[in-house]
Amino acid sequence: MLKMIVFDMDGLLVDSEQVYQRGWIKVANDHGMTLTKEDMAGWSGRSLKQTQANLVALFGSEELVNQLRQEREAFIQEELVTGQLQLKPYAREVLQVARKKGLILALATSTYQKRAQHFLDYLDFGQYFDYLTFGDQVVQMKPDPEVYLTSLAKAGVAAQDAIAAEDSLSGALAATRAGLPVVFVPDLAAGNAYTDEEKAGLNILMEGASLKVLIDYLQRL
Repeated sequence: MLKMIVFDMDGLLVDSEQVYQRGWIKVANDHGMTLTKEDMAGWSGRSLKQTQANLVALFGSEELVNQLRQEREAFIQEELVTGQLQLKPYAREVLQVARKKGLILALATSTYQKRAQHFLDYLDFGQYFDYLTFGDQVVQMKPDPEVYLTSLAKAGVAAQDAIAAEDSLSGALAATRAGLPVVFVPDLAAGNAYTDEEKAGLNILMEGASLKVLIDYLQRL
């Protein structure tokens, strides 16, 4: 029996992945360097530490990457306060429907607590969650299952009584490894379209172009 849904955040609930990409491209260009979406392919669902290694490999200097990261954080903040960064379609609605169904809701994100909490507060959707687990509260990042196992442990819910909602391969793999079926909603705005070969081995319960697929599923329960 379904008791709990564990949601990812970036690219699933918050339309942030394409903002992150635009931010990196802008700050790189500001410094006379080139960074493309192709360079960032596969970064969705990854933690700060994981993307840091990719960026240092591209730009050759951790000091430079840290400077670019500060500038990109300012860009993200500007996008947020000017209303350019919003919830994904059906994000608030799916949380409301799940609440009405009496389900336990958890957030399991690779994003560190400071930024994630800022999103939760500014976009006003933190109140829907019973449990929050952030990237700096676990040792191993997605695709490791730790963040999902932690969410289940906090709620005292077995994996067979929960499902995950994810937009990235690394997140879906983390949920699968934790024993959770996955509602898979790839973030097409960030260019994340996956082949059947890439999705092989994932425990996909259903897949859709938006979170409406999960709303429709919940309304049939």
